[in-house]
Amino acid sequence: MQIRPAQRADLVAASKVCAAAFFDETLFGDIIHPFRHEYPEDTYLYWLKYFRVAVGQADNHFFVATAPEANGSSETVVALAHWVRKRAKHSGDAAAPPEEPKEQEADKLPPNRAADPKNVDILERSDAFASHHWSGPRAESWYLSCLAVDPQCHGQGIGRQLVAWGFEQSDRDGACVSVIAADGKDTFYQRCGFTTITGRAGDGEGNPLIDVPGGLILFRDV
Repeated sequence: MQIRPAQRADLVAASKVCAAAFFDETLFGDIIHPFRHEYPEDTYLYWLKYFRVAVGQADNHFFVATAPEANGSSETVVALAHWVRKRAKHSGDAAAPPEEPKEQEADKLPPNRAADPKNVDILERSDAFASHHWSGPRAESWYLSCLAVDPQCHGQGIGRQLVAWGFEQSDRDGACVSVIAADGKDTFYQRCGFTTITGRAGDGEGNPLIDVPGGLILFRDV
C-alpha cells in the first residue's frame, strides 16, 4: 500500500472510491442520490465535479492510497483524503477578486442521473450554518473535507494513515484539526484523535441538513 499526493489523473478513480464508500450513506445516498439504484454508474460524477474544481484551488491537498494490481505493472486507487487549510480572516484583509466566468472541466461532465437536482447542492446551502465553528482559536485549522476508503479495503488502517497527515501538519504549524463526521463515523474520528465535539452541521433553524443524521463537528485543538 502506498500513500502519495493525488494527481489529476487519479480523480476519476478516487471519485469512484467515494461513490462506493458513501453509496448507502443517508446524505450522499438517500438524499443527494435517490436514483442511485437505477443509475449506479452515475454517482461518481458528483464527487468528480467537486474534486476537479477544488484541486486547482489554494490550500487544497489531495492524497490517495494505492494498491498494486495483480500484474504488478499498475496500481489501483483504494482511498482518498481531501484536506483543506482553513485560515483566519483578519480585518482589513482584501476580499478575493471574483473569478472570471469560464468553462470548467467539471461543467463538461455528463448529467448525473442518480442525483436529485433539488438536493445536489445541499452542502453548499448549509455552509453558513456551521461556519462559526471555525472562528476564534479554531479559525486556523486543517479541515478534513473528505475521507473515503474502498469498502473492500476496510480494516487495513488506510483511513487512519490519511488522517494522520493532517495531524502532522497541525503539529508543525500550530493549527487545530477538524472534520465533519458522516453518519456513524464519529467514533472512528474520535479514535483518530478528534477529541472535542462542538456541534452538528445540521444545527440551526432553516438549515437544510437539520433532519439529516450524523454531521458531528469534531476538533483536535492545539
